[in-house]
Amino acid sequence: MIEAGVATFLMALASAFIPAVPVEPYLIGAAAVTGQHAVLLGVTASAGQTLGKALMLLGLRGTLRSVRLRRWSQRHSARFARTPEPAGVTMAKVPYGTGPSDLGFGAGDPAAVPPRATVRTILRRSIPAVVAVARRWNNRLIALLDRPFVAVPVVLLSAAVGLPPLLLVVFCISSSRMSVGMFAVTCFVGRTVRFAAVSMLPEFARFLG
Repeated sequence: MIEAGVATFLMALASAFIPAVPVEPYLIGAAAVTGQHAVLLGVTASAGQTLGKALMLLGLRGTLRSVRLRRWSQRHSARFARTPEPAGVTMAKVPYGTGPSDLGFGAGDPAAVPPRATVRTILRRSIPAVVAVARRWNNRLIALLDRPFVAVPVVLLSAAVGLPPLLLVVFCISSSRMSVGMFAVTCFVGRTVRFAAVSMLPEFARFLG
């Protein structure tokens, strides 16, 4: 029983960092094969995944406060900063029938042709707009999560149901003022409910059968 508990804890801990390795199928198999109590499996798996998410939250907060990361962000933001557009050529109205040769330059004058859009030019124009929209929504979400009466229900719902995804919530919480302790307790309660319910599925299937 101890070996199964340790394996469940480690599996849940790994799934906290690797979303492609969900722990729910493992819990269903463990409950069906070992016959362990669903609540015990739920608590063990919740402890492992809560520890992983708390460590991820601490790591994200440390990264966001890194001076080196800020310098890297500023350097790459300046790289894609909007550059001033070249002044366009304004052409005065000319009498009807007056051709380009009468004005002293040919029809193929390169100054009169607008510059061709390149991939770099498109990126310089679009990236700042996308970053501005993402930053605006991110600031609004962080402002909401700074309020405990909003952050706690969001984390609890995410941990229990999976909507919004818990990984996304951790990223947003990392920029808010929610304490790691409050996050860990809320995540543990929600994950325990979720994993215990999943572990009951084999018993529920045997009851129906």
